[in-house]
Amino acid sequence: MLFNQGYSIKIAENRCLNQRHSDVECNHCSRNCPSDAIINHNAGVLLDAERCSGCGVCLIDCPTQVFSSNQWDETTILQDVLAEGWKITEFFCGVHPAPFKKEKSQTRGAVQIPACLSAISKGAWYELGLRTEIELHVEACEDCPMKNVLERLKYNIGLASEWLEASGHPAEISTIFESQAAIVKKNLKALETGLKATSRRDFFLALVGKGKPKTKEIPDRSQSFSSDLNCEREDSLLADWQKRLAKVYPQNMIEGYGQPAYWPTIKKSKDCVNCGMCAAVCPTKTLQIVMDGNCCTHYFTSGLCIDCRICQLFCPREAISRDREKVENPFALTPLFSAPSINCERCNFITFTNSDNLCYWCKEEVAIDNDFKETCRKIFLNMKK
Repeated sequence: MLFNQGYSIKIAENRCLNQRHSDVECNHCSRNCPSDAIINHNAGVLLDAERCSGCGVCLIDCPTQVFSSNQWDETTILQDVLAEGWKITEFFCGVHPAPFKKEKSQTRGAVQIPACLSAISKGAWYELGLRTEIELHVEACEDCPMKNVLERLKYNIGLASEWLEASGHPAEISTIFESQAAIVKKNLKALETGLKATSRRDFFLALVGKGKPKTKEIPDRSQSFSSDLNCEREDSLLADWQKRLAKVYPQNMIEGYGQPAYWPTIKKSKDCVNCGMCAAVCPTKTLQIVMDGNCCTHYFTSGLCIDCRICQLFCPREAISRDREKVENPFALTPLFSAPSINCERCNFITFTNSDNLCYWCKEEVAIDNDFKETCRKIFLNMKK
């Protein structure tokens, strides 16, 4: 496996929600790691290399993509499948004992990734489902030390199927649980994919011709999708697969077909004072506050929400409630509410129209100042007695 003992896995602690804010209690990585190799505490995110089984699930299970690898790139899987043009594609993990497709057919192909199938994101499964029928070989999972992550694979393909149907496409994703005799021939060997072209192993494989694509046209991989998004990632903690999904999903939406899928939603009550805290702490910038003339509008994009609940935790007025509801256009900017607004007289921040002409924070400061002055006055009067 490519990631055995944490090989090539990098940790960007500045992207970890627990390191950025207190009381978030995000535990996706440690909870879903099949070998208990990840420790998340106040001192930082630690990966026990000796215990790491190399499944790669942490690469896509973390909502803010804390874990990455300079050798893994799931977009190469998309490129290979698209280049081959297969109608049906069989998928094998890196430790499958017989990664050979079932039959010789121009319309059927097979790929093998150097990790567990659970290392492929739900967004990538959605993109693959748009191009090919998917058959997942999981017959060897029962005896695998990483079998616990099979639940994550089921969850990911389940969501991808839901998104495919919601956008008007058939969800043709199936799993193969029973071993089927395959014709072991060189020309039926699964195409190895998932590696970045810049890795040493990929360079070695290219030299010996192992896993060489049958097509003559090889995709240009001088720069991966992840590298293209580096500048965007500085302003948002959104994972690369979710950024791709934000572009692909609307482009492939067929209006009038399928039932809307469930996505995160939020509501703001009348207790909202437009303090701006929710938009400031939102890790993916899905909450936005826009001033247009004398009107302030709060916007939310369901498809960009990672359901971290930070906005709800930090709201000083407890004005935010969260849910999961059917959303027809999850990547459309949705207005939550609008209200007449002014600029605060003290700090010039946008605030709802009020008699004091002060924002929430300045009002709080004034109240504290008044309390302090009143306390000082009482102390002074007591000293004079």
